[in-house]
Amino acid sequence: MRIGELCAKAGLPRDTVRYYERQGLLEKIPQPNVSNNYKVYSAVDLQRLKMIKHAKMLGFTLSEIADVLAIWVDDAFSVEQKRASLVRKLMQIEEKERALVALRAGVVNALNKIGQPCDDAF
Repeated sequence: MRIGELCAKAGLPRDTVRYYERQGLLEKIPQPNVSNNYKVYSAVDLQRLKMIKHAKMLGFTLSEIADVLAIWVDDAFSVEQKRASLVRKLMQIEEKERALVALRAGVVNALNKIGQPCDDAF
């Protein structure tokens, strides 16, 4: 599929897709015909873009996303190395999840106290 169709299916602007490609988050897309600039993207590219978009929405940085993608596609990593790296990333995600739960509790607590007199002792 061409970039317009890819963008429509991924829900991302062309500039974002091109940026991700320049940053190495998408594999280099060969141009099948040197007489035009059309690149043909695959379903794998679409899946990767959807994953990137979802991870960004959850607060992950492009660097963190790139780390996971690199581990997944790099043939230099053994299966055990890939598993260990992804387990470490999963542990980081779970740590973030615990921090978000604590943050949510604090925000709910603050929300519940709105309009009540301040009784903090100095």
